[in-house]
Amino acid sequence: MLEEPLKQQSFSYKDLKGFDRWESWTPVRVGWTDIGTPTVNGRFHVIGRQCFFQVEVIPGTTVATTAGTSYVELPITAEGYGGDANMVDRTTLISVGACAFDVANSRVYVPSQVATGDTLVVAGWYEI
Repeated sequence: MLEEPLKQQSFSYKDLKGFDRWESWTPVRVGWTDIGTPTVNGRFHVIGRQCFFQVEVIPGTTVATTAGTSYVELPITAEGYGGDANMVDRTTLISVGACAFDVANSRVYVPSQVATGDTLVVAGWYEI
């Protein structure tokens, strides 16, 4: 039982929005097939020992991926057993599928996606 009530100036009560910010990073993608020059944006946010990340790929013309060979390098070195991530077609709002983490090499492998001109987003979290 809490012996002392929370006070308005206590750490637990403070507005922590000033600490709640995303950092941008330039994701490195390997094994993706691009026709045209895509726009690739990335951002990440660390809370404790978890890193949340988002990668947006806007194709120049088309982009395609192959499960097991197409991946994104993570913004911060991964530890532990992995995390959870998915790739979504943001244009159609349909999930492409689950991603797989390679903790030893700090990579997230994406599922297969046939050539598309749609915007793809990879988002998830992992242990750091």
